[in-house]
Amino acid sequence: MPMYSVPLRTAFPVNGFRREMDRLFDEVVNARPQSATSWQPVTDAREDAAGYTLSLELPGVSPSNVEVLSEDGLLTVRGTKRAPELQPGQQVAFSERAHGEFIRHFRMPKRADLHAVTATYTLGVLTIRVAKLAPAQPTRVPITVAAALEQATEVPSATA
Repeated sequence: MPMYSVPLRTAFPVNGFRREMDRLFDEVVNARPQSATSWQPVTDAREDAAGYTLSLELPGVSPSNVEVLSEDGLLTVRGTKRAPELQPGQQVAFSERAHGEFIRHFRMPKRADLHAVTATYTLGVLTIRVAKLAPAQPTRVPITVAAALEQATEVPSATA
C-alpha cells in the first residue's frame, strides 16, 4: 500500500480548531484583542513521577524576549518574535512566517510546585520543568487539656 504525504493541517483539522480556541481564550483572559501578526508557539506537555515538562517551539525568538511567570496555579509564557528587518532597497514580496507577541497560559495541576520551576532554551525550544509537590502525609496532632477544664471536671472524693 503506497504512503501519501498529507500536510499535518489537512490530516488533523482539529489542531487548527484548538489553536483558534487558545487564541480566543487568550483574548478573553488578557482583555485585549490579538494583533493580526500574533502567533502561538506549538507546545508539548508531559508528566512523569517527578513533575511536568512543557516544551514550546520558539524558532527565531531570542531567549531575552521570553518571560515565564507562575502565579495562582497558572504558568504563563509570553514573548515577542521580531519580524526580520528589511535592508535598504528591499521590499517584502510575500511573508508566511509568523511574528509578533505571543502569550500562552497553562493551568497546572494542584500537585505542581510552582515554586520549583526551571526553564532552559536550546536550539529554539523552551523547556519548562515544574516539580511535583510531595504527597501530603497525615500529621498526628497532640491534644492538650487546659488546666481550668481539668479542675472543673475533677470528681469530688467520696469520703467528704
